[in-house]
Amino acid sequence: MTVSGASHSPKITAMTKALLVIALLALGSTTVWAQKVKVVSDPATDFSKYKTYAWDDGMLANPFVKEAIVVAVDNAMAARGIQKVDKDADLIVSALASTESDLTVTNPGVTTPALNSIARGIPASSQAWPVTKGTLVVSISDAKTSSGVWRGTATHTLENGPTGDRVRDAKAVTKPINKAVQKMFKKFPPQSKH
Repeated sequence: MTVSGASHSPKITAMTKALLVIALLALGSTTVWAQKVKVVSDPATDFSKYKTYAWDDGMLANPFVKEAIVVAVDNAMAARGIQKVDKDADLIVSALASTESDLTVTNPGVTTPALNSIARGIPASSQAWPVTKGTLVVSISDAKTSSGVWRGTATHTLENGPTGDRVRDAKAVTKPINKAVQKMFKKFPPQSKH
């Protein structure tokens, strides 16, 4: 019996080590997939002149996810003293969420005909950037010039694709959306470089 007990001891130790390695790898992969937020803004823009904003219709298919994003951004804008209006806004806010596949976004104002450079007759340079699955993008443009002045991008925010239950999907992403928007808007408006 002693021999049999001794032969199990190294197996248990090896198994324990293997489980420990697997647990550490799982924890490490969680860290790798942590939400990352990046904010870019036009350094030449005077953000102090902006007092109001309105929403662009955007490209969000799930109305519950859209509502979670709108509420989070509305709260962030209100906390900064920027008022939401229905017309004659200083800023146009749009959002894009990629839950199913990777995308490349070009000219986010195209979703609003009034901001489309073809409709305005004013040529505008194209902006393109990749939007990886799970990413939330909040883009803010000057309403008069249609120029992008600020954009926040949060990766690993909407990791789980649609399940078919839109309400359940929205509940699953509300917390990560709120966290992402809070992180983004810590850098809005950008600090003046003067």
